Amino acid sequence: MMTLLVLRTRLQSLYQKHEIYLKPIFKFIIAIIVFQTINAGIGYDGHLKQLPIVLALSLLCAFTPSAVLVLLAALVSFLHIYAVSVILSAIILILFIIMYALFLRFTPRLGLVVLAVPILFYLNIPYAVPLLLGVFSTPVAIIPTCLGVMVYYLFHIIQGAAAIQVNVSLEDTVTIYSYVVNGLKDNSQLVTAMVVFSMTILVTWLVWKMKFDYAHEIAIAAGCFTNIFGFLISSLKFDTTEEIGMMIIGTVISGLVVLVIQFFHLTLDYSAVEHVQFEDDDYYYYVKAIPKINVTTPQVNVKRFNTQKTQIPGEHFPDDSFTDEEDYEDEE
Repeated sequence: MMTLLVLRTRLQSLYQKHEIYLKPIFKFIIAIIVFQTINAGIGYDGHLKQLPIVLALSLLCAFTPSAVLVLLAALVSFLHIYAVSVILSAIILILFIIMYALFLRFTPRLGLVVLAVPILFYLNIPYAVPLLLGVFSTPVAIIPTCLGVMVYYLFHIIQGAAAIQVNVSLEDTVTIYSYVVNGLKDNSQLVTAMVVFSMTILVTWLVWKMKFDYAHEIAIAAGCFTNIFGFLISSLKFDTTEEIGMMIIGTVISGLVVLVIQFFHLTLDYSAVEHVQFEDDDYYYYVKAIPKINVTTPQVNVKRFNTQKTQIPGEHFPDDSFTDEEDYEDEE
């Protein structure tokens, strides 16, 4: 355990020293993953799939706020759909405007959730999103999570609608619109994912806020159990049992990822819990204090022996004169 704590401290110190360089690099890598995933899912426009375009957009996202990544991802998705169908692109644009007007403009930080859910769905670990939000956010994160699930299944519906050969007319517009709306309304997997993710966020957040020991770790485990139990029931009900194995593996991997993030964010020493009582003019306080585990990196003493000295003929040196010992500390 001490080895892991020292490793955590060193990594944190390394990131703090080089944050100005590491942060753009991480944002650049994330942007590449986002744009490549979009191109793989709905890559109808060949120009947008070219590597120089992807690299240029990712480089722009690396040095701009996170909201720019969300905006560019929506724009790239719109242009891909526009390349195959003007009607579908208009429907998508209207849905994006509705989502932004009703929710995203009030909580811009949670806009990344709408983007993260469909991306992680393609990577088969979308279950990490509700677990992370239950740990680091509030139940209001249920709304962007559900919107992200809707966007993911909407892209699947668009892939089917793009195969329908239609012209730009009122009758064809109504046909495409009905296909998209019915695909969303009658999609049992969409409803199941929204309900289960919402329950996972709520259960994880409730357990996280409790005051017993190891509540944070138990909250992640409770969220994983809620996710597995919810999807297991839905799989048995809708006869989609072939997805149970991947769902369980993905949930376990997601739980481990969240545990690692939690470890680097906050580690508590429950063996040194203290109960403090004090008062002021209006209240009497009972406080439970749990210290954080913070360690310092050990100092390394290095001894260097210089054996290159040569003896001059006829001159006598003490026995230890050939050893030049130099101590210094390597501080990190």
